Amino acid sequence: MFISKKIIFSLLLFSSASAGAQQVVFSSKAPKGGEPLSFTYDPAGGTFANEKELQCMAQSFVNLNRKSVNVTLKKEGNVFKGIVNPVDSTDLVCLVFSAKEPTDLSPQGHYTLFYDKGTVKANAYLAEAQLLTAMSRMAGLKADPAKAVVSYEKAFAAQPALKEKYTVAYLSTLYGLDKVKGKELINSKIKSYQLEKAPKEVDLMTLMSLHVLLKDKAAADALKPVIVARYPKGDLAFTEARASAYQEKDPDQIALKLAAMLKQFDLDQKRTADAAKISGLYSQLVYNYGQKRNLEKFNLYAPMITNKMSLASLSNSLAWPLAEKNEDIDFAAVLSKKSLALLDEAKNEKVPAFYASKEQYIQGIERMYQTNADTYALILHHKGNDKEAVIYQEKAGSAADAEGNARYVMYLELAGNPEKAFKVADEFLKAGKGTGEMRTRFQKLYEGQTLSTPFNTYMADVDKTVFAIKRAATEKEMINLPAPAFNLKNLKGESVSLASLKGKVVILDYWATWCGPCVASFPGMQKAREKYAADKDVVFLFVNTWQREENRDKVVRDFLTEKKYDFNVLMDTKNEQNPEVFDVITAYKVSGIPTKFIIGPDGNIKFKAVGFSGSTDGVVEELDHMISLAKSK
Repeated sequence: MFISKKIIFSLLLFSSASAGAQQVVFSSKAPKGGEPLSFTYDPAGGTFANEKELQCMAQSFVNLNRKSVNVTLKKEGNVFKGIVNPVDSTDLVCLVFSAKEPTDLSPQGHYTLFYDKGTVKANAYLAEAQLLTAMSRMAGLKADPAKAVVSYEKAFAAQPALKEKYTVAYLSTLYGLDKVKGKELINSKIKSYQLEKAPKEVDLMTLMSLHVLLKDKAAADALKPVIVARYPKGDLAFTEARASAYQEKDPDQIALKLAAMLKQFDLDQKRTADAAKISGLYSQLVYNYGQKRNLEKFNLYAPMITNKMSLASLSNSLAWPLAEKNEDIDFAAVLSKKSLALLDEAKNEKVPAFYASKEQYIQGIERMYQTNADTYALILHHKGNDKEAVIYQEKAGSAADAEGNARYVMYLELAGNPEKAFKVADEFLKAGKGTGEMRTRFQKLYEGQTLSTPFNTYMADVDKTVFAIKRAATEKEMINLPAPAFNLKNLKGESVSLASLKGKVVILDYWATWCGPCVASFPGMQKAREKYAADKDVVFLFVNTWQREENRDKVVRDFLTEKKYDFNVLMDTKNEQNPEVFDVITAYKVSGIPTKFIIGPDGNIKFKAVGFSGSTDGVVEELDHMISLAKSK
């Protein structure tokens, strides 16, 4: 587990900025897209003053679309140096410097604007407005809607055509600041649209959005059929038709509706813009045919998914559950082998725009190849081909989790190489990367050797060493920061505050039902919760957040009932000014879920764990070390 401490310089870009005594200096006072921009970072006087190594990530905003790339830092004396290579259309860049403890030293941000021909770009103002509102969490900044309103107005003044597209975002921000003034302006805008004799579809769509902003659902719903009738080939009609197709579970029905859409809206798969509109439907269609094991239809529609990485990922997502259950293995083998071939082909494709470099693109392909190779190795094992399974498991490499490591040992032994199986298992177990199954297999291999030390004695020493190493590593990750206070309702309607739990170790787990890694971690969280059920000094709280369904409460309850989890779930609250933001997770500066915080008896955060450790036992073991240290410290 890596816990990062971050300083975030939010840039559009700036020539010189500081947080405390720290300073970033850029080589240009008026940076432009397409031109390399070097920078220096002097951490003197700040949190990173004594750090020998730092990481840096540049998050670029290009036409308000975000992509990230790691920036190599070189230390010269006490100063770190790096180069950002913004593409032509770049409007904003965020630099994130990180080390080991979470902190945030630039809540206001430090930035200037990207220029074009000596003038600030209109899109730069828009990027600034979004950075200070909806995207503030991503950048680690404190939202500043008042400043965002000014930025929107500057963008509109610089390029009046933008106002039509961003009116709703602007008025929404204004409404969050001042309900009375905001409502007055929104109603005025509504009236102006209603007086138009020949409104364009975009005007009617904006009108509908303004009604939604004022929570007038009846007025918004009444406009939908009017817009669709007036513009039967328009954006709303297309959106409604696509939504109807997405709701279908039967792939034959999806195919029929998709064919009707192609005809009704004059769509051509060969046109890039049209293909982008319907790519998601083709993915769902192909996936659903895959679930029905209909290889003929799968192969018929799969070529419509032009992004080879997407098709490879989809194919693997179908093959892996079958491999796990040893079901329809021949079908799974076809999909899994094809996914690997697609990734090999993708290496020669044009690099998609959202990748910062060819290198980053290839790295993404290679990571996916490792994951998919792990699947194919298991399929080969089920087909009785353990020698080839060994080859593909070795290709999986670092992508394999503890269970994958255990399978590798099994393949080696079954392939007739017990000596290597013994050596590999020994290395995994000594590194703390084994499982109970691997341990059992290792015992058999160990007892087949002519060794003088009994197995139990040997493993007792291994376990003692691994425990000490893991505990020491966990202790190094320990922090001591005040935990933001909260008071949330659980599913029983009871109020639960952090203050009321002082003196206890609190495990705070942020999650959502749609979050795959969250769900994958829950068997381990359930096992850990049961393990500490009798310990009154340990409390598990599961904070549901970023869940935006209107029937959110029912979605969460149904999920818990189906999975048979008895978690104490707290419901994070939506921010009154910006309903897209959830209050408590924002206070904890979380950028992705699952994220767990272990809070000590003194009310301070002792650990922050991001992501899923890969196995049920791994989750429990990780928590054991953190809970024990939180109690003792």
